[in-house]
Amino acid sequence: MELIKVTTGLFWIEIPEKNFYLMCGCPMDSIKHLTNKGIIKQLQSSTHYRESGPNAILLSDLSVQNGYFCNLAEFPILHMMYKQGMVIPGHPGNTGHKPRIIGTEEQVTAQKNYIFRGNYGLASKEELMFSGCSSDLADQMWQLKLKFNFNTILPPEKLIETTVIGGRPVELKPGVILERTGLNQYKLSCNGKSVNIDLNLKKEEVYEPPYKLSYKKIKREEFSIIHVGEGNGWDNSRPCMGSVITFKGRFYLIDAGPNIEYSLNALGISVNEIEGIFHTHIHDDHFAGLTYLIMADHKIKYFATPAVMTTAKKKLSALMGQDESMFDQVLDPVSLDCGRWNNLDGLEVKPLFSPHPVETTILYFRVKYGRSYKTYAHLADVISRRVLETFVSSEPGIGITREWYDRIWDGYLEKADIKKIDVGGGLIHGAAADFANDPSERLILSHTDRPLTEDEKKIGEGIIFGTQDVLISTKENYNRVHARQILEDYFPDIGSSHLKVLVNSSEISYRAGDILASKGEMLDSVYILLSGKLNYFYGEDDSYAELTSGTMIGITNSIWEKPTVGVYQASTNIETLRIPIKLMRDFLIKNNLAESLRDRNQIAMNLRRSYLFGSRISSRKLVKLSQRAGIIHLLPGDCIPRGWSRDLYLINKGSIDILHKGKVLRKINRGESWGGYPVYPIWKKLKIEAHVTSESPVELYRFSYDLLKEIPTVQWKLYQLWSCWDAAY
Repeated sequence: MELIKVTTGLFWIEIPEKNFYLMCGCPMDSIKHLTNKGIIKQLQSSTHYRESGPNAILLSDLSVQNGYFCNLAEFPILHMMYKQGMVIPGHPGNTGHKPRIIGTEEQVTAQKNYIFRGNYGLASKEELMFSGCSSDLADQMWQLKLKFNFNTILPPEKLIETTVIGGRPVELKPGVILERTGLNQYKLSCNGKSVNIDLNLKKEEVYEPPYKLSYKKIKREEFSIIHVGEGNGWDNSRPCMGSVITFKGRFYLIDAGPNIEYSLNALGISVNEIEGIFHTHIHDDHFAGLTYLIMADHKIKYFATPAVMTTAKKKLSALMGQDESMFDQVLDPVSLDCGRWNNLDGLEVKPLFSPHPVETTILYFRVKYGRSYKTYAHLADVISRRVLETFVSSEPGIGITREWYDRIWDGYLEKADIKKIDVGGGLIHGAAADFANDPSERLILSHTDRPLTEDEKKIGEGIIFGTQDVLISTKENYNRVHARQILEDYFPDIGSSHLKVLVNSSEISYRAGDILASKGEMLDSVYILLSGKLNYFYGEDDSYAELTSGTMIGITNSIWEKPTVGVYQASTNIETLRIPIKLMRDFLIKNNLAESLRDRNQIAMNLRRSYLFGSRISSRKLVKLSQRAGIIHLLPGDCIPRGWSRDLYLINKGSIDILHKGKVLRKINRGESWGGYPVYPIWKKLKIEAHVTSESPVELYRFSYDLLKEIPTVQWKLYQLWSCWDAAY
C-alpha cells in the first residue's frame, strides 16, 4: 500500500487484493491527471471497451481552497459508470458494485446532489414543465431522457454509494480502515500498514491543469470566433470543446469547461473582461468553468434557454450547498427563446434543442453584414443519426415522433459560415459522417479525445488552440474604447471630450513574465491595464494581488513622487495604455481632481491590501467602493451589534476578537473582515459576537450588503471564509 502524489491536491492509493482503488481529492480534470500518470489505461477485452481507474473517492473536507473548488466528482463518477462499465447492462465491469464517495456529511450530501443533476439534469416531467416546457414537449423530452438512461431515473442513493466519516474510524472494506485525524487529514490502514493523507493546500498553492498551452495574441474584433477547446472530458492533452466570441470588442464565452481560467490566461483575457457566457448544457466538460466566472468583479451575463438555465441553477446550488437564489446573486441570467433568433444589441443567437441525457441546445450566432449575415454555429453536444433513429416510434408514449426527428436534423444541418460540431461518437455524441453533405462553408470537428480519422478529415478539419477566425473585422480601436470606459468610471464627473487627451496616449504590450515596474522605481507614467492579468508583489512579504483589466497602475506613486514599494509583473500577455506622468498631472490640476483623488486612492490602497478586495477587483471598482465606504470608530469594550452584521466591516486599524459564549474563537486584524451574513449565515448558528477587547481603538470600513451583492468575487471570498469556519466549528 503506497500513497502516490498525482498532482497538487490529488493522490492515489490502491489495494488490489481488496479490489480497492482510492482517489484522494477530486479537483477538476482528475481523470485526465490519472491518465497522465498511467494509472488509468485501457484493459484488454474481446467484447467491451473498458478502462482501469478508481472505484472510490475521498473528498476534501473543504469545498473550496485558495479560491477553487476541491470536489468535482462528476466525471470521475461517470468514468466509473461508463468507462469502467459499472452501470452498463451486460458489461464485465458491472459486478453489482456502485461508485463510492467518502467524506464529511456536508461534502457527501453536496456531491451526491451535484452528481445527480449532472447525470440527469431535470429529473421529472414536472420539473421540465416548471422550467417552461409545454406538456407535450415535456412528454417528448421525458421519453428521450428515459432512452438515454436505460428507462429509469435512479435517486442519488441508487446512483452512488456514500460513506460519511466523522469522529470514529470507518471500515471501507474488510480490514481497510479509514480514520479522520484532523481537518482534511486522514489515516488509511490495512494489514498492519498505514498511510497518512493530507488534502490541505499550502498558501498560494492551486490545482494544476493536465496540459500545457502556449500564449496567443488575439484582437478585439467586430465579430470573430476564438477557438479555445476541441477536446472532451477525457482528452488529457487539450481543453474541452468551447469558443470565445468577440462582438464589438467584447468577449463572450460559449460554455466553460474545466480550467477555463488557464485557457483565458493563455489568450491574455482576464475574468473581468468577460461580458457573458452562452451555455449549451451542464455536463462538467461544459460547466465546471462556471465556478471561475463567479470570481469576477461584476455579474457576468448568463445566456441560456429556460430549461438549461434551470438545470444550471440546480447544479451550481447543489455544488455550493446553497439555495438556488444564489445563482442570481453571482451571475446575471438572461433567458433565450428556443427555436428563434434572439437579438442581443446586434448579436443574434438562436438556440435549438439537441437530444442529450441532460437539457441541451445547440447555438447559432449571426451578425448583420451589409445586406446579409455572417454566421457561426456551435453544435455541442449532438447525437448521431444511427442512435437517434432507434428512438423514433409511432407508438404514443414511447420514444419520439418522426416529425421531431426531422426537425432536429434540419436544425443540425442549417447553413453557417463556420460550424463547429461534436463528433465524439458513442451513444450520446455525434458522428462526422452525418455532416458529409452539410451546406456550411467550413466545418470544424470537435469534442474528441483522439486524432481525426482520414475519412473525418474529408468532411471537416481540426483546429489549434487560440486560432481566431474573423468573420467581420473592425475599423474601431476597441482598446481605446475600453480605455475611455475605464477612465469614465475613474473620473465620473469629467466629460468624454476632456478625457480624449488621456485616451490618445500610447498603447504598450508586454509579454507574460515581463516586469512593468520594479521595487523602489520612480515611474514616469501611469498605466491602465486594458487586457490580461498582472501580479503586484508587496514589498515586505511574499504575498501578492492579482490585478485585472480596468486597473490603473502607479497613479499614486507617480503623482506624489513616491517610489513603488513592490513589483508589478505580467502573469499573462497584457495590453496597457501608458499615460505620461506630466500629462496626467496637468489633467488632474486642470480639473481640480488632485486632492479628492488622493483621498479616494488612500482608501482604495487600503482595500487592495485586504483578502476580500485584493485580487480580481479592478481599480475602477475599488474607486467606487472607496467613495461609498463608511468609516466607523470603535473604542475598547465596544462590540458590533448583531443587527449590524448584515453589512460588512473591514478592519483598517486595530483588532477585534470573535467570541462564542464568551470564548475567543479567533482574532481578526487589519485587512480582515466581519459580517456580510446574508450571504453565508454561519454566525447565526454559532451565536458569534465581535468585541474590541484590546486597549486600542478600532477603525473600520463599512460596506452595505446591497453594494457587496453586486460584486460576485467578494461574495465568493465570503463563501470561502464561512466555509472554513463551518468546517472548523
